[in-house]
Amino acid sequence: MLCCCQITAQNLFANPSFEAINNCTEYKADCAPEAWFNIPAGNFLVNGHKAPKALLGDMVLIVPAGNVMANFNKPRYVYTGLCCPLIKNKKYTLSFYIHTSTISFNALAVYFTKNEPVLSSVHNLPDNPSVIITKEYLNEMPHKKWQFVTYSFTATGSEQFFVFTTKGLPQVTYEMKDAMNKSGDVLYFIDEILLQPAEQLPLCDTYKKTEAQLFAYNHRHSDNMAVFKEQEAQQTPVVKFVSDTVVIPGLLFDINKSDIKPAVQKITDSLCVQLQQHNVLAIHITGHTDSTGNDNHNQQLSLARAGAVKNYIISQLPHLAAKITATGKAAVQPVVTNSTAAGRQRNRRVEIVVTHVASAL
Repeated sequence: MLCCCQITAQNLFANPSFEAINNCTEYKADCAPEAWFNIPAGNFLVNGHKAPKALLGDMVLIVPAGNVMANFNKPRYVYTGLCCPLIKNKKYTLSFYIHTSTISFNALAVYFTKNEPVLSSVHNLPDNPSVIITKEYLNEMPHKKWQFVTYSFTATGSEQFFVFTTKGLPQVTYEMKDAMNKSGDVLYFIDEILLQPAEQLPLCDTYKKTEAQLFAYNHRHSDNMAVFKEQEAQQTPVVKFVSDTVVIPGLLFDINKSDIKPAVQKITDSLCVQLQQHNVLAIHITGHTDSTGNDNHNQQLSLARAGAVKNYIISQLPHLAAKITATGKAAVQPVVTNSTAAGRQRNRRVEIVVTHVASAL
């Protein structure tokens, strides 16, 4: 028992079991594990049948692995501060349990950083993570489908923050059935995380102070706010505008029809959830057909499908009505040749171009 207690005292993560829950000041409600932060800021509500039961206790850490919508399938980040910086040339072991619910595990990147990550700077992390957790790191557990991960390394002395992300990894394409919530997110679940030195080392003098700072930070949903204020002043938010395109294949519509079928609705519903999370400037929807048939008919059909998607989005998000436009281009903008059946199928589509503030994504 004494040995076990000594090891626990050496853990350099605050709230490693995620049982302490932060009461976020914005919502005046419990929102996420204390001491762990999301970039971009936000919460992940998980469909009940896809949320695993915690290995121990009641809570887990949720780490975004991707999104079923290709243009929103971008790296996101979960980070915390280390209660003590690591000591150069000393050996440490990182271990945790992971559950992937209904999907297969692909990979997970870990970064150790000197500076605290915030939204305006985290995308500047190098493409070579400190470690890439692959399937080879996973050890099967005989119970509850949890898997155990362990990794040993020698510290460089610059490790003060810890980040989970998919940055630096090959992008994985997910199907709609993989979505674990209405936003289309694909998630990994972490429990019982441990970072400890290979030998018994005295805890740093600032351990308790750092832990208290991590627990005291409750306004986690405001991007570019750092936990450690001396670093916040050094971070200058960079705001730029970008456009993302979501494509609805024409085969999801009935022939010569523009009705919103369930498959189209599912894609559009996921997009609507994403739109609520971003600072949207404009949405332009364009319908396209292949080159077969009458040009006038194709023009009307392409516009009708774009208009149907526009009206559906407005029905879900009426406050965006003034920002949405729709046009029909018939067959004048093919993405591939119309000389083959496969090409014509690709050309029949509705494209939704969302222009937003980059720092909101």
